[in-house]
Amino acid sequence: MKKILLVSMTLMALMLMACGSNKSAVDPVQAQAVQALLEMRQFVVMVGSMRPLSAPTVSVSQGQKMIVRDGTVSCYLPYVGSGWNVGYSSGYKALNFSCPITDYKVEYPKDDRALVTFKVDNGDDHYRFHIEVFMNGKTTIDVDPRGRDAISYSGMIHGLDVL
Repeated sequence: MKKILLVSMTLMALMLMACGSNKSAVDPVQAQAVQALLEMRQFVVMVGSMRPLSAPTVSVSQGQKMIVRDGTVSCYLPYVGSGWNVGYSSGYKALNFSCPITDYKVEYPKDDRALVTFKVDNGDDHYRFHIEVFMNGKTTIDVDPRGRDAISYSGMIHGLDVL
């Protein structure tokens, strides 16, 4: 009886260990490289999909990107959504502009990710960017325009050497 109890306790312990979190550890070299890009404010996010506020996620064509360099953001991103309180037909234009960044901040809410926030005014609209960057390079960009619907993009962060 004791033998059966010991075997069953061992099996239960093994099952509990197998059911535990298989959360992969963050690669310290890659995490350090991502942190350096964010702190230097020199990076590009190559976008693979967009998530409009009132539509399903859509893949985007190759070459869609957002570049942060020398205190400026250059956006080459498609846009789907409604606009209000913006110039004539500005509500439907793509996010294609290059403007100075204000209020750039980097925070690390968890070990495996960073949160970058900044503001931009391109003359047509005011934008708030919230960028969640995971230490494996996966990135989500949430753009909140003042005069249009918000939109999100997913992609990968890279150094400027990919341009």
